Amino acid sequence: VEISNSSINPSSIVNILTLRYDPSINPNLPKKTWEDFEPIDEPVNLTSIESSICDEIEKKLDYTNEQEISIALSGGVDSALMLSLLRKTKPDVKINAVSIKFANSIDETPAASRIAEKYNADHHIIDLENYLSELPKAISIIKLPFWDLHWYYVVKKSQTLSKTLISGDGGDELFAGYTFRYKKFLSLTSENSNTNEKVKAYLECHERDRVPDQENIFNQKSQFSWDSIYSVLSPFFDNNLSRLEQVYLADYNGKLL
Repeated sequence: VEISNSSINPSSIVNILTLRYDPSINPNLPKKTWEDFEPIDEPVNLTSIESSICDEIEKKLDYTNEQEISIALSGGVDSALMLSLLRKTKPDVKINAVSIKFANSIDETPAASRIAEKYNADHHIIDLENYLSELPKAISIIKLPFWDLHWYYVVKKSQTLSKTLISGDGGDELFAGYTFRYKKFLSLTSENSNTNEKVKAYLECHERDRVPDQENIFNQKSQFSWDSIYSVLSPFFDNNLSRLEQVYLADYNGKLL
């Protein structure tokens, strides 16, 4: 990676291409510390959680006063849940569900179609043959090498249908949905693991976020070092939380923000 523009922060490029996010960018949500993740001695109240989500949906949609709404529907749990709560909250609005069918990939649109039909939503499928065809345009809009490029196509389609788009993004971070990563992290660590060992294990659980020879893709101007990456994650694992709670903390303060 050659960095020649002096206005570009080398550490931002390193972080995005290693962690998939840049911790120096001001987040839309408040950052959390380990104190916020300390367990509380109260049972989980599912009714309260559902009411909280519905109230937030209603508040946002009452503000826009839209009678037609779009939702990104993957066919997974998070987006299906959002569609069901959206229909429960707004039984009379027209809902447009937008899904993407990727070439040479598992087709989840049949499941999405069944979910859309169940909740009386018009289903629109984007048949995407060349995933990278509009990459330069997408980057020019976002101004960052954003990893979830499919959102460009979802938004592009949704703009033709309504002025409001809802998604289930963030559900895995908020409700501990990355079970395969949790299992791997616990297998790589123990209660006696130190902070650095847990940080390295956490990164190993996200091996798809970067290339295997990460240190070789940057030149000297990029100032890449694994120690700098470890320093970003260390605060999430240098505390008295349980190992899984530490992972939840790192996930929240990472890609979610």
